[in-house]
Amino acid sequence: MNSLKTICSVVLLMATVSAYAQDEVVIIDRKNYKQSRDRTIKKNDNIQVVKFSPFQLLAGEINIGYERQISKKGSIDLEFGPTISNIGFGFNNHFIDPFNPSAIEKSALGFVAAVGYRFYPLDETEALNRFYVSPVLKFKLMNTTFEDGSGILADTQRGSRTMTNFFFNFGYQMWLAKSFSLDFFAGFGIGLHQETRFHTTQVFKDNAWVNEWAETNNSWAQYVGNIGIKIGLGSGAN
Repeated sequence: MNSLKTICSVVLLMATVSAYAQDEVVIIDRKNYKQSRDRTIKKNDNIQVVKFSPFQLLAGEINIGYERQISKKGSIDLEFGPTISNIGFGFNNHFIDPFNPSAIEKSALGFVAAVGYRFYPLDETEALNRFYVSPVLKFKLMNTTFEDGSGILADTQRGSRTMTNFFFNFGYQMWLAKSFSLDFFAGFGIGLHQETRFHTTQVFKDNAWVNEWAETNNSWAQYVGNIGIKIGLGSGAN
């Protein structure tokens, strides 16, 4: 009899537990999960930036830049401006050749121009923001004038140095305010440089020694590098 009561009690307890038992439910918040996977790209307040590169003054360039967004991840970057050769640091603004003291090389105006494409690979931003890579083709002309310091030759000669460089730049553009940016860049590449110079010489003509200008031309290739900062002012669509 006691055994029967025990069996009945066990059966009743199992039935009660089964009646109140609940399955464990795991809820996945698919909305938040999707938002974490599909990150929204940050759009720009500016689609174009006018820039100035102050450290290029050390290389004789007054470098003005312009960058414009042309796609979500790409932009076109331009540089242009005048160049000034043989800039002194509070001393004379000309260079005297120590091997030919009578030839004086003086400063003259030239120009610089460059074009590049920028790709901004980071997921959360459009072009003109943060890290970028950029191939750049740059042409620079430095003009000079040569005078005869002895005064024997009254005419002057025009010399030049041209630099055609290809760079592969890495950079980071950050916005300190809505329309104010700092653009840090560095790169390396190869360049073709050509130079035309003049010096005075003496030649024997008509039974007498006379002074003349002699021209020399050189051309060479070399590895090149660049580094700098551009200060930018941005604006939206016109």
